[in-house]
Amino acid sequence: MATLWTGGTIYTMERAGETVEAILEKDGKIVAVGTVDTLLPQATAVQHLQGNIMYPGFVDSHLHIIGYGEKLMHIDVSNVTSKDELLQIIGARMEGVSAEQWVVAIGMNETAYTEPIFPTLSELDALGEAHLIIKRSCHHLILANSKALAFAGITNESPSPEGGIIEKKHGQLTGVLKDAALYMIVNHMPYYTPAYIEEALQKAIASLQSYGLVGGHSEDLSYFGPPSQPIHAFRKIVDAQKSFKVHLLQHHSVFEEVALLSEQSTPYVEFGAMKIFVDGAFGGHTAALREPYCDDPDNYGILVHSSAQLEQYVQLARRYGQTVAVHAIGDLAIETILDVFAAYPPLEGQLDRLIHCSLVDEAILDKLATLPVAVDMQPQFVQGEYLAEIVKLGEKRSQGLHPLKSLLDRGLIVAGGSDAPIEVPNPLYGIYAAVARRNFGESHEGFGPQEKISRFEAVRLYTVGSAEIIGQEHKRGKIKEGFSADFTVFDDDIFTVDIEQIPHIQVAYTVVDGRIVYKQTKNRCEA
Repeated sequence: MATLWTGGTIYTMERAGETVEAILEKDGKIVAVGTVDTLLPQATAVQHLQGNIMYPGFVDSHLHIIGYGEKLMHIDVSNVTSKDELLQIIGARMEGVSAEQWVVAIGMNETAYTEPIFPTLSELDALGEAHLIIKRSCHHLILANSKALAFAGITNESPSPEGGIIEKKHGQLTGVLKDAALYMIVNHMPYYTPAYIEEALQKAIASLQSYGLVGGHSEDLSYFGPPSQPIHAFRKIVDAQKSFKVHLLQHHSVFEEVALLSEQSTPYVEFGAMKIFVDGAFGGHTAALREPYCDDPDNYGILVHSSAQLEQYVQLARRYGQTVAVHAIGDLAIETILDVFAAYPPLEGQLDRLIHCSLVDEAILDKLATLPVAVDMQPQFVQGEYLAEIVKLGEKRSQGLHPLKSLLDRGLIVAGGSDAPIEVPNPLYGIYAAVARRNFGESHEGFGPQEKISRFEAVRLYTVGSAEIIGQEHKRGKIKEGFSADFTVFDDDIFTVDIEQIPHIQVAYTVVDGRIVYKQTKNRCEA
């Protein structure tokens, strides 16, 4: 059956402002674009857009889909504004919870508190007898009560693991675990059953579709038991439903294990680059810096791996003909991994991926432009903690915080994502952040306004950019003959609406391979 899509504004994303009157779709592919008069005789059905605005299907280039589903299942504390409020909310949840159970809160951001301090271990222990962990918004730091610490065998005598920190004061545990140390608990939590993972995945996919997303590049394979367990969930839900397209990064710790499973990519679940964490995050003072933190003069952050270890991981990926995607936030982390990439380049035509790329200078930008590296940015990172990051980094260094325009001006391929559950995976939030570089409702010229980009460039991050970064620019990311019939349809025009209204535009349809997988109705939303 050939379906004609028409009756609204249809942006191709080939060039700024370019639109077409109609699209002919058949068997999940765009077979022609043009006028209604030309295409209607070939159609067996018509899908009228009712005046809505169509774009190529939006794809989140970096998130943790199962982890985002967990956030939907547990206590979301991302909007909490004080330590006391945090303790009250968690304490209420822990009432009546048995000592064997786990209580998880996600999204704590102490920089939004009047007094930016963490609860003490004794305050956590006073909330109840169950195991408790609180994940900071950056997910590079958690708070754990004594019950959870004991579960992992962490005592006052426990040394910090390589690439992580078990925080202590005067030799006593504080309950704070950073980077590799937090995995001593979170990777071994006993409720990571197949049913739990499937529920989280199901909730996440439904939510992502409601934001107009047709796919996402996700890293989930090392956190939920053996990698076969989350892979099975993706097969059971995503492959079976054929309503979302997932590109899976593979953490270096399970990379060879996944290879031995001989899993084959499908149009809905495909396997991508090796994922490596090079450093931590600004929030926990663990992003690796060339110069120390201004508010912690003896601290340069941490490199999770040595240069020699990074070389070994990259060479392993190369032996499998695979690219590498790295989490690198601080300038030292970026500089370190770019040296490794220069020494061990990918195969001709392939691109490695630099995720976050949060602190740069001219030398780093120049080096990036010489390498086969694409950049995976999260525009929302410029919101929320920017002012706190200036305190940590100082005004001069902060000129290189969360670049966008500088990357595009050097001709780099740049994709846009949310890093959900860290940020809300609404691409309109990311587009607003990229264009305005300020928090919602503010009126200043923006944080680092020299890095603002145009609306077309911002939409391109989630369409063309997300396809280019995985080498699929020949079949995804544009409305063009031969491309996948993946569409995101909004009720207003991102390019013409008042800038402050961009975050409030509603999704009318989410379309995957020509099938409507989410539709907003007048009274309710259907997925």
